[in-house]
Amino acid sequence: MYNKSLFEHLPLSGLKVLDATSNIAGPFGGAILADLGAEVIKVETPAGDASRTMTPQDGDRSAYFHIVNRNKSAISIDLKSAEGQAELKKLLADTDVFLTNFLPERLTAMHLTPDELMRIKPGLIFGNLSSYGSSGPDSSVPGYDATLQGRTGIMHVTGEPNGKPVRAGVSVLDMGAGMWLAIGVLAALVKRAETGLGSVVETSLYETGASWVSYHLSAFQLSGKPSERFGASHPAFGPYGLYQTLDGDICIGVGNDNIFSKLCVLLHREDLITNPQFVTNTSRVANAALLRIELEKVLVTQGAKHWAEHLGRQGVPVDRVSKPEDLLNDLQAQAVEILLPYPDETSKVKKIPGVPIRFNGERPPIRSAAPHRPN
Repeated sequence: MYNKSLFEHLPLSGLKVLDATSNIAGPFGGAILADLGAEVIKVETPAGDASRTMTPQDGDRSAYFHIVNRNKSAISIDLKSAEGQAELKKLLADTDVFLTNFLPERLTAMHLTPDELMRIKPGLIFGNLSSYGSSGPDSSVPGYDATLQGRTGIMHVTGEPNGKPVRAGVSVLDMGAGMWLAIGVLAALVKRAETGLGSVVETSLYETGASWVSYHLSAFQLSGKPSERFGASHPAFGPYGLYQTLDGDICIGVGNDNIFSKLCVLLHREDLITNPQFVTNTSRVANAALLRIELEKVLVTQGAKHWAEHLGRQGVPVDRVSKPEDLLNDLQAQAVEILLPYPDETSKVKKIPGVPIRFNGERPPIRSAAPHRPN
């Protein structure tokens, strides 16, 4: 159990949020606000949030549902009915933030547009997360993390050079858009503290994807060359990516000449430092395949753990390639206490990552498990 007295004054303590979002992106934004101390009430339709049935399941919850709905309570309201809409507006009377991920026409049909609600409550912060944004030719088109990874080019630059485009292995657009939603709400709260007025905060998976490929857009305009897939390597740095050792791969990231020199010295390959083919970052990127051969001549003599420790602790960014579940026994995860106790004795889920922020050395706790389906 967490120390309640220690966290009585979390940054958003006293803030009330109605979270009418579903699936992953919107609820993750609400979970961030909840982690930071807000009272977040999840508003579900009578059918329940679809993320409850995502696999693997845990009764009426799922792995995803546990993560994106921790620290919340839940109620069921039929927002398609006049009675449900009236009930929601009654709840909004003492609410600070209202979160939705409804398409524009659905907001209109349910009489829940920002204009309607903020006329009633000018200080309301209305946060809306959508697939493509609230305007434009695709504003009414539904979308999911993977489909928007395809549209914004993330898939195109993910995967091996000779393979097909692939989805990033984590839901980068869902989780990223949820973060932008929370960041926007926090900024709107600062503005409201100064002016007393609410704001409409909008973000989308599409805009998040466009932000994530910023480098590729800039690089194309500078070089005129189409974006390519580089696998675990990088088009801007070298050496960068996966390298073979005696018993598995390590990932090396060299971002400047100083680090490259340090790497070469630690590998006893000082000759590479002055080799014209590798003397600058630009030349190292151009000759990445040849440089890989030279580095792996040394790297294959020892195992991944040896190189991660030998190089990493002497200033070269390098680490082993691990599975996500390895974090459960990772000494660094234990040291920074990123994995927090999950307060639900009925679930097999015992630890989940908390919000990756600490305040004066303390991480906001998981105060309550994701709620069961409301009656």
